[in-house]
Amino acid sequence: MAETNEQVQHENTLAFEPRVLERIANNSVQDVDGILELKGDFTSGVKSLFSSGDDKTKGVSAEVGQKEVAVDLSVIAEYGKDIPAAFNQAIEKIKANVERMTGLTVVEVNMNVSDVMTRADYQKQQTEEQRKQAEERRRAHQNGEYADGSRVE
Repeated sequence: MAETNEQVQHENTLAFEPRVLERIANNSVQDVDGILELKGDFTSGVKSLFSSGDDKTKGVSAEVGQKEVAVDLSVIAEYGKDIPAAFNQAIEKIKANVERMTGLTVVEVNMNVSDVMTRADYQKQQTEEQRKQAEERRRAHQNGEYADGSRVE
């Protein structure tokens, strides 16, 4: 009977869900001059009706590998601002924050401008949307539904 002294090699891994990178990218562009808002798709709009907090992944999608990440943004740009400069600033901030926080290399950032608005028009629209969302939440609570969509608190 031969005895073997094979040692099992274990490797440690660190992985990130796409949602984590999406949040980092979202937070990175919040103060970029020329970007009014990251614009989500239909599902993020529906989610916002029934949640009390902001969706920190709205308007961002990330494709994550073991060493690299690609980020896509959908934004509302501010009328009269230098949109290419805002794009370049967004790239710099996203790359710096993602690489510092995760160690992943950002290989691609794409930005789709879905709308352009003046700051006054944007603020007016936000006030109206907030009023509508508050009304929807009030109606949902009256019907016995809660923030997570359940009927129990």
